Amino acid sequence: MAILAPLSAPGVFATCTSFINVQHMRSKTSQMMESTVNNESVHNLMVPETKPSVTNTYKPETDSTLIDEMNHEFRFGGVDRLYRTRVGQKSGSEELDPLALLRESTVVVVGLGGVGSWAAEALCRSGIGHLVLVDLDDICISNTNRQMHTSSSSVGKFKIDVLASRFRDISPLCHVTCIHDFVSSDNVHEILDQIQNVTQKIDDGRVRSITAVLDAIDGAKEKAALIAACTDAKIPVVTCGGAAGLLDPTKIVCDDLTRVADDKLLTACRTNLRKYHNFAPGLPFHQRTNTKTWKLPAIYSTETACDAVPVSSDSPRLQVCDSGLGTACFVTGAFGFTAAAQIVSGIAQNTLKPPRRS
Repeated sequence: MAILAPLSAPGVFATCTSFINVQHMRSKTSQMMESTVNNESVHNLMVPETKPSVTNTYKPETDSTLIDEMNHEFRFGGVDRLYRTRVGQKSGSEELDPLALLRESTVVVVGLGGVGSWAAEALCRSGIGHLVLVDLDDICISNTNRQMHTSSSSVGKFKIDVLASRFRDISPLCHVTCIHDFVSSDNVHEILDQIQNVTQKIDDGRVRSITAVLDAIDGAKEKAALIAACTDAKIPVVTCGGAAGLLDPTKIVCDDLTRVADDKLLTACRTNLRKYHNFAPGLPFHQRTNTKTWKLPAIYSTETACDAVPVSSDSPRLQVCDSGLGTACFVTGAFGFTAAAQIVSGIAQNTLKPPRRS
């Protein structure tokens, strides 16, 4: 079966399921491309650059049946038991249903690189009902050391397309929405609005709005724009700092963004939030523990990052998709898992809170 779908200008959406994956390619290429997903041909055609638009929302491969529901419980029952025990201990009751809360959630992961790819994997394996993947980057062979989706067969493919296919195999009842775009201060509100529209069209009676956003963007200006937009929309956010140049995953911590120290990316992001988005000013470092928090969990390391290795411009070791700082999957993965843990725990225990400016 062939489906004609527009070739993606930045911002065009594609919702992917295990039945068919409508892939959207960059507006930089004007030729028709063909890919095969589950033995179905999907064609992609060029369209003029427009505002973000939704193509189609596909359900998982089949409508939910009793067998599907039972398999879902078998797949993620361990997560349910883990949090049901914790919730019962804290509240003195077992009224909350962690597995149902996770199934009813929409989690947006922005930036599917070294940190975001591992975080998205953890969210999928925790039974999240709707994952939204936002990225426009393709996979480079130099990503192999740190990014979960990279393999010899995936080089050159879009990161979110590779992950969507993988996640549909892991969790067949999970809806996976792919947004082929980079978040910026110009489009962030529009992207969030479009995601809300997608979730409202999922008619399985479960997922209805954005539950949380996991920010794994590696640009301070873009991180600040996303956090500010989520604050305006009252959407809980977990943000991640820089993982490059670090060796020790045991030094990764989670604290409010107002209290982060020694992370250049998060420090710059915090400065931008205060300068351009009206977040409350800070206190001197020795008084920082008394600062009123923004209710914004930030993942960072207390380890001092290594210096960048000087590499000549003509060296084949330095590609456009790499940097002079070294990286390792056991650090980027630990960042991603820690961020995912904050979101899964918040959903399962019903404790997520949106950030605030003061």
